[in-house]
Amino acid sequence: MKIPRIANAVGHIDDDLITATEYKKTQHNTWLKWGSIAACFAVLAIAGATILPTFFGRTELPVETNDRYKNHQIQEATAAIAWSWDYKTIYEKYTSLTLGGVEYGNHGRTVSESLIGELIGTHSVVGYDNITHNTYAEEFAVYQLKYADKSQYVAVKMEDTCYVFHNNGYNQPSTLGEVFKSVDFPKAIELSRFSENDEGENAKHFALHNDDYVWSVLAGCEDARFIEDDWWTANDREHLSFTITSETLGVYKVALYITADGYLWTNAFDYQYLFDIGEDAAGKIIKYAKENSTETQYEPYQKAIAGKIVEITGDYILIDDSVLCNDSADGITYKVLLNDIRISRHVDHGVVEVGDTAQVVYTGEVDKQNNTIDSAGRIAKVRIYFENEEESSQSTGGETVTVTRSKASNAQVPE
Repeated sequence: MKIPRIANAVGHIDDDLITATEYKKTQHNTWLKWGSIAACFAVLAIAGATILPTFFGRTELPVETNDRYKNHQIQEATAAIAWSWDYKTIYEKYTSLTLGGVEYGNHGRTVSESLIGELIGTHSVVGYDNITHNTYAEEFAVYQLKYADKSQYVAVKMEDTCYVFHNNGYNQPSTLGEVFKSVDFPKAIELSRFSENDEGENAKHFALHNDDYVWSVLAGCEDARFIEDDWWTANDREHLSFTITSETLGVYKVALYITADGYLWTNAFDYQYLFDIGEDAAGKIIKYAKENSTETQYEPYQKAIAGKIVEITGDYILIDDSVLCNDSADGITYKVLLNDIRISRHVDHGVVEVGDTAQVVYTGEVDKQNNTIDSAGRIAKVRIYFENEEESSQSTGGETVTVTRSKASNAQVPE
């Protein structure tokens, strides 16, 4: 069997699937370690800029930024960081579970209590510290997940939150029916949004009224054979691209393609799965979707704000976005709360400082009264490129990540 290609679709890949290249450790007491991001410098495009393919998906700045902002692109300048044990979240610490001889791993995706099934038992979940090379283990309650077979997915409760763990093995299915046996797709996945022939900002996007018919057609395709083709792509085919977010599967905005020439492709299982469902079934799905949907607005992969860090306290970071504005007087200063260790650890260790240009990714909404963000989950130093390259260099300083001994005496810098 050929080694499977890891699933990848433009704008449809989890941040958690991005892994850092490990560097040789030179000190035992280092608190972090720098590595190369898998895609080197991933280009992020934000409202007002052209959307480009990126491992980190698409971002959206707050409402009414298009009129305020210059045309620009944002490029991440922060190398991947392997944090010490004390500065990891619980799901970053404990990542591996072996149950009945099957090894499961997690991407840090939470699952609601309403989707938790029966208790399987209390089992040891293992974690590895890349800095000290120590292995840790702790007992956690493991549960079945509704709508998914426990041979493929389970839920682990850590610190009052349940996380999806999935089978790390690659078990190539022979038919689509084999996949349907491991997951109750109609209940685990809602096909609510799709685009036609493209996934970008300029494509037409639609909201499907009801997905029951789509699943009924696919239920009749259980004998659809698995196709092993590393070079297959939907780009040159007429197709619909459905966006999938599923707590049961632990995936966020991945893709399912239906092509007019009879194929189903998805990256909902870490590896790409391609099936020949036939032109008749594909045609029925495409026709139904077009006739039973309403055109809707483009929905970006994730939301973000960017600008200069103008103040850092023990409770928050202030980021001024006037560097992006056509008129600097239109700039907004956002207060990003340090209520999440994924943000606060960057401040604690001087990874981000006053004067840096940074981008913050968040999940909730901006409090319009005081421009506060309380749901930030990621921060990175960035470079901002405008149409005028000279202006870009002056505006951003062309920052690169550096950690000096004076700021973080235990920091480890790439060789």
